[in-house]
Amino acid sequence: MSPRCPVPPLQEMTLSLVARQLIYALSRVTSDEDAELAFAMVSSYYENIGATTDIFQDLINLILQSEYLDPSIRYYTMKLLLKENVKSLVTGMFPVPYYRKVVEVIVEQGRHLTALNLKGVWVKDEHLPLMYQLIKNLTNLTTLNIPYIANDEVLKYIGQYNKVLKLLDVSGETDITEIGIDAMLSGNPQLTQSLTVVNVGMYGEENIDHTDVALFIRKLPNLTNLGSYSFVGKAINHLYNTDCPPGFKTKLQYLHDAHTNVRTMKAILALCPMLETIYLEDPEQGVLQQIKDLNCINKIKLNKFQCHELHQLLDKIGYKIVSLMLSGSSGSFNFTRIAETCRNLESIEFYSIQTATHEEEIPFNKLEHIEIIQGNLSTSCLKYLMTGSPKLKKLIIGDEIKLDDNDMSRMLRRYKFEHLEAIWFPNAPRLTRDTVELLMESLPKLQSLGQLSGWRFTPDDMMLMRAIIASTNTDLVLSPLGIFQQGN
Repeated sequence: MSPRCPVPPLQEMTLSLVARQLIYALSRVTSDEDAELAFAMVSSYYENIGATTDIFQDLINLILQSEYLDPSIRYYTMKLLLKENVKSLVTGMFPVPYYRKVVEVIVEQGRHLTALNLKGVWVKDEHLPLMYQLIKNLTNLTTLNIPYIANDEVLKYIGQYNKVLKLLDVSGETDITEIGIDAMLSGNPQLTQSLTVVNVGMYGEENIDHTDVALFIRKLPNLTNLGSYSFVGKAINHLYNTDCPPGFKTKLQYLHDAHTNVRTMKAILALCPMLETIYLEDPEQGVLQQIKDLNCINKIKLNKFQCHELHQLLDKIGYKIVSLMLSGSSGSFNFTRIAETCRNLESIEFYSIQTATHEEEIPFNKLEHIEIIQGNLSTSCLKYLMTGSPKLKKLIIGDEIKLDDNDMSRMLRRYKFEHLEAIWFPNAPRLTRDTVELLMESLPKLQSLGQLSGWRFTPDDMMLMRAIIASTNTDLVLSPLGIFQQGN
């Protein structure tokens, strides 16, 4: 039987109650003048009930994440609660008229923040001077997320005023050039030692030149990840061939590169000995074989690749691999061969398999996550993946499921699936409410089941099953039916 819903912790219930009271109070505020009286009353209330400093951090997070609330309520919450004890702030989405007001509050009241995420407040053009002031005031930041905002001047201010930043997100469409990168990283040795993660650029687009990105790699000795940039290998190759000090090695643990050729792979092997995860898109023939020389690699992500090359690689290093994320394969992908070579595999995600095969039913003894979309899976191959993975926790299959209620019943009687927490079969026209009931009864950890719009499952079935789930306090979510199939 699916697990029962746990009793909500008293802390969570109390926080929700206080948040509702605060939302009600702030919903009556119509201007900054009105806010002063409300703020005084709320502050007095918190003082009288003995609110601890932690509650302000919890409250501001809870309310700002509730984007269905009127933006004025979320704004006044920030204005009221952004005090010394609040160390982390995620603004969430605000409409354009609030951009200046939100940034002004952070400038005035956010000096003690150590983490700031401005995604949803797109500071541009006339608001940029406020952004410069924000960076100047918030010198304690270790995490700064400002996607689609940064330019060379922003980077210059970061380099001038911040010495402890560890993660910087300046991804998206930006006006960053070599001038700004050099200004940020020159003359601030504390910052260059501190920064370990820089998210820059846009997936699939070289909107920042790879020669400029190479500056990050060259000047940040502890850099582990250049997230969201798809041409890191190209930048590594430029550095390797033009401006590489003797004995220079990076500490990169993740690398994403597109159209990788053998020369670029040679540079990656020379400068990136600590890589744990590699993501290659449309690599040149012969490149995959060289991954075997990366001693720390344990996660591989590929797009547009030849299956036989991957199999040859995994024959040599499969025992080290815990995660495979694959898309756009050419050739035949053999799941049995993967089970033989990747004994420690915990997760496999596959989008668009040209041909999928299996032979002997060798088990995936450590596999917990299977997600396959457009897999061309035969029914026997699907059964093999399900029944041959004794530790399976999450199963998502996007292809048409040809199993019917009787097939599922036979499998569930024979195999325990005692770890399975989520099953998603978006296209299973032969499965009905009988299978839903059977899964609920048979799987002790099942908490998510869907997408039921692709089942023989009516709106009335959904209403009945949700009523049963509610009345039995069962911790199970049935995903909504499709928009054209939902009941009243």
